[in-house]
Amino acid sequence: MGINPVCVRCGREMTCDKNGVLVVHYFEHADPGPIKEGNVIYTDRLIEGSWKDGDIDFIAEGDKWTCLCCGSSVVMRFGEIMSAANFSQEQLKRTAKGYEEAITIRRGDLR
Repeated sequence: MGINPVCVRCGREMTCDKNGVLVVHYFEHADPGPIKEGNVIYTDRLIEGSWKDGDIDFIAEGDKWTCLCCGSSVVMRFGEIMSAANFSQEQLKRTAKGYEEAITIRRGDLR
């Protein structure tokens, strides 16, 4: 038995609201800058231009947890990741369409 997520706002334990929520991360355009800085290699800068807008980087299935007090939600406890390195764009997009609920992951800047 693990510990359930705890709401930062309320300090209450969250409950699992739904299993099988899909998270989708689309390729994002890389911030301009050097490909390597120290020991860090920015792979998004390395492969910039090798994908089309709307192409999926990866998808994963997780569980949606909700705070019964304030309604805040998180998706966590992901299963196997399906990435563009292992699946075609057609397979990823077909899989993503089959889900009732999907969340888009945004990384980097918040524009």
